[in-house]
This record gives sequence, structure tokens and C-alpha cells, in this order.
Amino acid sequence: MDKREQYYKYFNENILPILYPMEQYRLKTARKVIINSILMFLAGIFFACVFFYISTKSSFTLLLLPVFLFLMYFFFIKSIINVMWTGKQYQKWLVEKILPYFLEPVANFKFWPEKSDTATIIDSQLFGNFDTHEDNISIFGIYNNTNIIVSNTELKIPVNRSVFKGTTIQLELPNTINNHIILISKNEYKFNKYRQVNPHIQSLNKYLYVFAKNPDNTEFINDEFWKIAERFGKLYTAKGFGLSINNNVALICLRQKYPWQFGFLFKSLLKTKNYDELIDRFIVIYDFIDFLRNLV
Repeated sequence: MDKREQYYKYFNENILPILYPMEQYRLKTARKVIINSILMFLAGIFFACVFFYISTKSSFTLLLLPVFLFLMYFFFIKSIINVMWTGKQYQKWLVEKILPYFLEPVANFKFWPEKSDTATIIDSQLFGNFDTHEDNISIFGIYNNTNIIVSNTELKIPVNRSVFKGTTIQLELPNTINNHIILISKNEYKFNKYRQVNPHIQSLNKYLYVFAKNPDNTEFINDEFWKIAERFGKLYTAKGFGLSINNNVALICLRQKYPWQFGFLFKSLLKTKNYDELIDRFIVIYDFIDFLRNLV
């Protein structure tokens, strides 16, 4: 069975019956935010009318003009911020309430109490020095004899400055490539001392640098490899991308402002297609594992 079909089948049989009361919560939240925003927008229009009215009347003191101008902008802006803030809170709710139901298919993910391996992050040579490694959420699963740890990770240095914040995906493969290869987007800093190589893939070279401990063992970086790597960046809306394959351990680091974010307040919870973005984030991991496993 196709991986997407596995998710769809599991959704229809196990998740959908649970979602009906949650869909009522979504509808209630959406109605509430729409009504509140409309009322605030109408208040903004009211104060705009008052402002323009008193600006034509010399009998009104000029001190009132800034007050009504402020109220006009306040309610206009508040009506927009209300939608944005509610949307972000709703997405946090999705992570807490909906995400756990999508962990079981294919890799049987479980919430992982331990943080991802700090030694693996250091050995990857994707980052410079950091003294704090925090994982907000971690999940562990197994697919095709490969251990997977997906984490919401933040790396910091003193004075609480963030070196990295986003999603890390750690793969422990049963096979090894006998090399250390690093791919890093051109907007990220280079911290390794390996030789740069040219995979002769124009679109890849446009966005990524490729380095290898052994430049002669990089032939698997081909069009198929690049298509999968490119999907990671798009599906995780990454602002920065780093990939280290060190013998049998692959580490993917995707810099994001809001890791795990998915869904939208005005999309139904009962339609399978509305979860395609979330499902694809899992499927691209499985496709990458399949690719690396086929190198044996």
C-alpha cells in the first residue's frame, strides 16, 4: 500500500470519528473571531467618521483629533491582529491535540522524553559553538530498519542568543556510506573544513554548498537526491537548510520560526486532503530513508 494511502486509511478508520467534537470547537472559534473582528472593524469605521466630521468643525478643539485618529487606527489594526493571534493559538492547539493522531501510521512514532543526540549535532559540523541544546518536542519512530528522531530544537550560546531554531531530523541507518558529506544552504554559515565538491546539478548548486571529507565518494548526490532534499525545504518552509550524512547517521536541520506549525483556522478538520501538508512532511522522511537504504 502506498504511504499516503496508509495515512488516508488510518485517518478514515481511526482519527475521523474522534474529530467531530474538535470540528465543533474549530467552528465556534472561527465564528467568534470573525464576529469580534467585524465589530472592531466597525468601531474603526465609526471613529474614522467621527474624526473626519470633527476635522471640518472649527468649534471642536484640535486636541480631540489625535484621540479619534488613534482610536480609528487602534480598532482597524486590532481587527487584523485578532485574526492573526487567534490563528497562531489555534495552530498550537492543533499540535497539542491533532498531531499525536498522525504519529502511528507507517513509523509508529511515539513522543520521546529524551532530547535528540547532542553529540550527533556536534559531529555533524553544521553549526559552530553552542552551550545549550533544548528540545521542546521530540518523537521517535522506526521505518525500514532506521531509527528516526524528529525534534523541535533550539541551540543557544551565552547571553541566550539562538544559534539555531527549527526542526531536526536524525536518522540512524543500518548501512553506511563511509564518508562525511555536508550540504548547507548558502544563507547559512560554513563551519566545516572539508573540500567543496560540485555535483553538476544546476538547481542544487544555486541554493546549496556541498562539502565532503572524501570528495571521490559523492556520486549518489544526483537528481533524485536533490528532488528529495528540495522537498524538505519546501514542506518544512525552511529559511535555512543543513544536511549531514556521517557514515550511518544523517542529520537534517531545517531553520524555522514556528516548528511543527500546520493547519489553518478556516479549514475543516474532517477533510483528509487538509492534512496533506502534514502527511507529506512524514512521507519525505520515508522517501529519503528509502533512497539512502538503496545505496547498499
